[in-house]
Amino acid sequence: MKVSVVMAAYNGSEYVTEQLNSIDNQSMNPDEIIVVDDASTDNTAELVRQFLDSTDIDGRLIIHEKNKGYRDTFFDALKYADGDIIFLCDQDDIWHSDKIKRMLDVMDKNKSVKALNTSYKLIDGDGEYIYEGIRNKRRNKDKRAFYGISLEEVLRYNAAMGCTMAFTRDIKDKLLAHIDEVMTYNIPHDWIINIAAAMDDGLFMLNEELISYRLHGDNTIGLNRADTIEKRIKDYESVAEQKKDMLKLLRTLDRKCFEREYEFMKLMVKSYYIRCELLNRKKAGAYINNYRRYKLKKVMDKKSMLYDLYLIEKNKIKKKQV
Repeated sequence: MKVSVVMAAYNGSEYVTEQLNSIDNQSMNPDEIIVVDDASTDNTAELVRQFLDSTDIDGRLIIHEKNKGYRDTFFDALKYADGDIIFLCDQDDIWHSDKIKRMLDVMDKNKSVKALNTSYKLIDGDGEYIYEGIRNKRRNKDKRAFYGISLEEVLRYNAAMGCTMAFTRDIKDKLLAHIDEVMTYNIPHDWIINIAAAMDDGLFMLNEELISYRLHGDNTIGLNRADTIEKRIKDYESVAEQKKDMLKLLRTLDRKCFEREYEFMKLMVKSYYIRCELLNRKKAGAYINNYRRYKLKKVMDKKSMLYDLYLIEKNKIKKKQV
């Protein structure tokens, strides 16, 4: 079984060598490392080249002439990967030494796994521990809990960040067969992969922290949350459009799956516009009543509702202080 690691890199000179070294120091090394540099303006490409010259792992560096963005860069990298199992890799994290071996062991013992996500620890720019990344409500006393994630679950929320992920060649082949259409949808690359896996009942989560995810000022994706009603509404409008693209993705990959999930997705899209309307009213009572009236519980978790109510109360307090 051949194992590939694919990395999208852009102006990552501060951390990329440390990340690559953490791959080189795995208890089970990959067979190849594919790095696509997205037209960096620093010396990232040179540092990657130096690493590839120093390691026994087969490697390839591709450099974009023009910047395409992280999502398209990851999809470009997939085209060069020959592995039966493919690991996604960010440029600024640190892999724990048994990441590859542990994930391969799980996938080997569970043949139904098409994509496997894991938990992570958070570190700062200096590599200092911040706190645990995922506090999953399904986690029990067993730190190594392993479970499947349904298609409807992942259509609501992504399973985890792509930097934790490994998936099979057939998922890659499924996406690349429709890549021109897939790349028109405004959905992150890792979410697209997880959806494709869940369509085959092959999406799973391993609740073990196998990487240290670095939070710093230059992260492409942060963990920020809207802190005003206006920002929350803007986020909801954006998510509604994204859900429409998810429905298009289902239709592209599997017509039967699209037909099966159509009503659920239609309700989900509608729910985000309803949330925007309720937030605009800035009244907690009206929000709660309409949450029940429109049966938003089917597509909206209680945590999101409570945060919306928090923003409404925060806005009310701010008005009183003015």
